[in-house]
Amino acid sequence: MILVTGATGLVGGHLIWHLLQENEKVIAIKRNSSNTKALKTIFSFYTENPEAYLQKIEWRIADVLDKDSLVTVFDDIHVVYHCAAVVSLSNSGSGLTETNVIGTRNIVNVSLNKKISKFCFVSSIAACGHTADNQPVDENTKWKDNEHRSAYAQSKYLSEQEVWRGVNEGLDAVIVNPGVILGVSGTESGSSQLFSQVKKGLMFYTNGGSGYVDVQDVVKSMIMMTKSEISNERFIIVAQNCSNKEILSWMADGFGKKRPGILIGKKLLYTVGFFSEIAAKIFNFTPLIDRSMARSATNREFYSNSKSLGIPNFKYKSVEKCITEVCEFLKK
Repeated sequence: MILVTGATGLVGGHLIWHLLQENEKVIAIKRNSSNTKALKTIFSFYTENPEAYLQKIEWRIADVLDKDSLVTVFDDIHVVYHCAAVVSLSNSGSGLTETNVIGTRNIVNVSLNKKISKFCFVSSIAACGHTADNQPVDENTKWKDNEHRSAYAQSKYLSEQEVWRGVNEGLDAVIVNPGVILGVSGTESGSSQLFSQVKKGLMFYTNGGSGYVDVQDVVKSMIMMTKSEISNERFIIVAQNCSNKEILSWMADGFGKKRPGILIGKKLLYTVGFFSEIAAKIFNFTPLIDRSMARSATNREFYSNSKSLGIPNFKYKSVEKCITEVCEFLKK
């Protein structure tokens, strides 16, 4: 039996769809307060009859932060896909350490106690190291702590260390480090928010860039590696290294909008972030942009996908094609 955490999120939702193509049932955990409506949107991306597949999910009530609630949920489970995480580019994001680190610690510990046969963890390129002179980051690039690391990057690095600790204690695991994940999510968060902004018309761009990947490629790689003999390894999952301007331009093309043409410089964005943080502290609100978000928006990183290209029968979809498909769906 297969268990998926974070089932109502972008990765978890698409993962369950692909797992249901070869399994009669998938078990997923949710909290009592969880909203599963986004899954219907995700399944609608693939089929005109999403309800038929939604009925194949066996929901079990648990919280990754409540270890006791997880114990019975893991009964009869053999494979775990741990996708649950809080994603935030802002240093003011709440729940990062709790969900990402403590939640992962709990899932790893229960998996060890229940003797799970295979564990797949969704990490992030944010947990990878950094190179000088824009050399591509790979799986062996060393992590170095510094003040420029976002709270999210720190949380994903620490959560990944929980998995490696589990490996040292006998857990059979694979780790994927996806780039910026693009796909239909049924929400207005993450990359979906970017699609929404471009659909309305976006005139501005920044000079940053990163590694990008279709969510379908992420989940396909996860399934392939989990079913394989690959053990206790990590893989950067990135289709292409793209600039922000390229990504926004392809989205604009997909929606039939004008491409963004006004460059917002790093200094201006940092200044806006700085004063937004001050205002947020004075008036007690979450700023739309802070210095951490400004840093992410203007930073350019490059990632190597050479290791992942060695996965048998695995090929990446182009980022432009992925964006076109998502835009076509969102226009309906």
